[in-house]
Amino acid sequence: MIDPAQMAMQMVMIQRQPFDIQYANQQKMYQTQLDAWKEIDTAFSSFKSALDDFNKPDNSFIKNSVTTSEDGYINATAGRYAREGSYDIFVQQLAKAQQDSISFEGGELPAEGSMTLTLSNGERVDIDFADFEDMHALADHINELDEGINASVVRTDGELHLMLSSDETGVENGFEVDVQGVNHSHRQLNEALDAVIHLGGEGGLVISNSTNTFDDVIYGVSFEVTKAHESGDTPLNMVIGTDQEASKDAVEEFVDAYNDLMKVILKHTQTEFQIENDDSDSDDDDKDDNSNKVTEAGVLASDSTARSIRNQLNSVARGVFDEGTLYSIGIEANRDGTLKIDSDRLEKALTEEPEKIDAIFFGDSGLLAGLEQVIEPYTGSANSALTF
Repeated sequence: MIDPAQMAMQMVMIQRQPFDIQYANQQKMYQTQLDAWKEIDTAFSSFKSALDDFNKPDNSFIKNSVTTSEDGYINATAGRYAREGSYDIFVQQLAKAQQDSISFEGGELPAEGSMTLTLSNGERVDIDFADFEDMHALADHINELDEGINASVVRTDGELHLMLSSDETGVENGFEVDVQGVNHSHRQLNEALDAVIHLGGEGGLVISNSTNTFDDVIYGVSFEVTKAHESGDTPLNMVIGTDQEASKDAVEEFVDAYNDLMKVILKHTQTEFQIENDDSDSDDDDKDDNSNKVTEAGVLASDSTARSIRNQLNSVARGVFDEGTLYSIGIEANRDGTLKIDSDRLEKALTEEPEKIDAIFFGDSGLLAGLEQVIEPYTGSANSALTF
């Protein structure tokens, strides 16, 4: 006998089947779109980190190199504003911190007597030995004063010495010590000295500094002197020049970061596309073999937000900046929106117009600022447009 209830249930299930399939397909599509946005969001975060690194203060895509005629005398770095040049440097003396040793008759801190420390600014600090249990307590007190003098206790041949040292090098950080009312021995182990160099060789332009690091002598160059010359020695020759390979690597690092982002967006937004190989040394005949092809429609191909992001990035990369375009310095835009480098033209720009490269990338109206403006609504903010 046919069960009417069972038959009705079967009829309902048959009628629902197309809707269940449609619902499952829609659910799968929505999940695929969600996964695509999450992948784009991750790509945005990576690109934002790269932009932050590129936009660090005083960063430059023009990398300068420093070479010296002899190792051991100078450690030098050249920043973005350094200009090519050759300099002879004679290191007369290194900067030193003052260091004094004080010992007392009997080897211990006396119960009477006093000491006056005169600081570099003329301030006087009076210390009564009777206020301290031993030499270690006296050293702790001097350190707690935080007046630029470091105190410690050392033992040599069974005798205790109070060691007083300037926290910093240079004449301006020296001090005076006057011990009264007790037998003692006072030796100055190191005199406070400024570093002194001669620019142009021994007898040239004399420059002194309280530390061994010179930041403003040669524009854009910072160097630390580590060893002094003897009178009559041949001066050190320091040459500043553009590091072509490091500069090319910096530009390539940007192009790679941009392409990584663009390829993720292209993967999900275009109906049928080809991401071109950005290896500038590849032959055109090999392009089809080396390129990445996608023949299926991206899950966000009809999404206006995703397409708008792609178009905005394209617009900025193809834009005209105060000093020209990316194309003018050897960076070309492929048809799919990715970038590639023409090595010959980039090397020419590095040789003939290096300042143009930084002018295009940096500044309030530069490429990096334009890209940051495009991705800002989608990264690192509670108002991010990419919410899941």
